[in-house]
Amino acid sequence: MSNPLRYNGNPLFPSRRSLLASLALAAVPGLSPAVRADEAAPSASSTESPLTLTAGESAHALDGVPAPVRLWTYDGRFPGPLLRVRRGAALNLRLRNTLLQPTSLHWYGLRIANAMDGVAGLTGPALAAGESADIGFTARDAGTYVYRPLVPEHAAEQTERGLAGILVVDEDTPPYADDVALVLDDIALDDNGQVRDSFGSPAEIGLAGRLGNRLLINGRTAPEQLSRPPGRRLRLRIANIANARPLTLRFENLTTHVIAADGQPVDSPFRPVRDSIALAPGGRVDVVVDTPDDGVSGKVVAALGSGLPLLALTGAGTPETHAPEPVAGLPPNDLPESLDLARARRFDLIIDGGLDPAASESAGDPTRIWRLGGLSWRDAAARPLFRVPGGTPVVMALENRTAFLQVLHLHGHHARQLHRLDDGWEPFWLDTIAVPAGQTVRVAFLADNPGRWMIGSAVLDRLGAGLAGWFEVG
Repeated sequence: MSNPLRYNGNPLFPSRRSLLASLALAAVPGLSPAVRADEAAPSASSTESPLTLTAGESAHALDGVPAPVRLWTYDGRFPGPLLRVRRGAALNLRLRNTLLQPTSLHWYGLRIANAMDGVAGLTGPALAAGESADIGFTARDAGTYVYRPLVPEHAAEQTERGLAGILVVDEDTPPYADDVALVLDDIALDDNGQVRDSFGSPAEIGLAGRLGNRLLINGRTAPEQLSRPPGRRLRLRIANIANARPLTLRFENLTTHVIAADGQPVDSPFRPVRDSIALAPGGRVDVVVDTPDDGVSGKVVAALGSGLPLLALTGAGTPETHAPEPVAGLPPNDLPESLDLARARRFDLIIDGGLDPAASESAGDPTRIWRLGGLSWRDAAARPLFRVPGGTPVVMALENRTAFLQVLHLHGHHARQLHRLDDGWEPFWLDTIAVPAGQTVRVAFLADNPGRWMIGSAVLDRLGAGLAGWFEVG
């Protein structure tokens, strides 16, 4: 089975053999502050009063756009405020909705109580215009996560217009002194420099999804510029919050190690194959990079066209004097060390639907264009994809019968991608699963989080067009 996490020919992670053969370099312990775009970012803990997060309209200047772009944002910030909390602490906030649409707040990738997952119509009601709701949960896993709305019929528009942000859950002792969040997004602007009002069009909901015409990093036109002393080690938390665009990132003149994927520590830090990493929509990766020599710049480049620089990291000042050490792995979260595949419940889920690329108009109900397990989301209340008792190992075979790359988000759990013969799995956990056109990807997880959980398209335009289902853990 070919590696499904591959775009433009670049695999996201190496095989187990490549992992064991990878090289390791040094680490610097320290505290983990928010940097640059998130300098004034709020944090939350179990001892603080609830934060207030307001979803509303605001305007933001972008380079090369003649007028401020009218957006929907959290607290007037684009992307939303970086929220930060320690593992094991409580995050408490009040969500206010000043939009004209109902909204909700989904914590993408977090293993939390089902009632806090924020899937309107499944785990709780949507928050109506003008209303507020209190949200609180304990941050169970350290890692990098995304928060954004999840009312299925509105999620694509609300996220594209700016409603998304990053939640960082810090380890008990954060291992890297420099800790930088890089939020990648593309936005589709019209000829007037405003968000293109084409939501629900056949091309967006029935084909490849909404692909933007301007790539952003931390809400600004790329590239970002950072300077650090030569030899300084940085942790880059990279998240792709685009509606539909997968991104392949190249690391040029940077010694790079992957330390986490989709919020969870990898089994052992490793160098990315060909210094490239692919991120599906919703995907996150944490990497450690070493600052180049004085006056020399290393770059993170998006593989679009001839290459679009996203970040330039330049060595400046007195070099770090610490002795090189191997890159340290992150402490594990409480995911199982192994999965008992022999006693797993197995489910085959077919992804089908979509529109004919030659068709100019949508045929039929636009909320039933895509199906997962034979049903569109609008009809999914009739039955779950499956039900299992708590503590059951589950294997899902996800068969993509469409002509498009499909990306599914597994709620409330993390999964291992299996090898062809059930003889092992990849050395990382995933909550965002890419399934190439015409292929089948198999994943395994321990269903240990009680409740009704969505499996839905991370290409958000397809979510409102039906590509989602749910399963129940008793």
